[in-house]
Amino acid sequence: MDPICCNEHLIPVLLIMTSNAPDHSYLDLPRNHQQTLTRFVGPTRVFVSGDTLQIRDYTKTDWPWYFDGEAKHRRHETVFPEECKKVYQMGIELVQ
Repeated sequence: MDPICCNEHLIPVLLIMTSNAPDHSYLDLPRNHQQTLTRFVGPTRVFVSGDTLQIRDYTKTDWPWYFDGEAKHRRHETVFPEECKKVYQMGIELVQ
């Protein structure tokens, strides 16, 4: 099936999604967005960064028992910078 695109040329897309929930919580949503964007805009790559740090102090929320604020801070300091490097590289590849 030919892509349905209003553009004269397909436009590559990098969809970046961040979420307070773990990575595995979102499987269908980014896939659905990817399919739609690929069909109407151009080839689409998706990167999901889950379990991200949304606020500085989780003890000030109504659900301090629900989130492990210390783990989120550790992840933000160790994993998130590596994810940012990966997404930056994906962006470079997108425009080459």
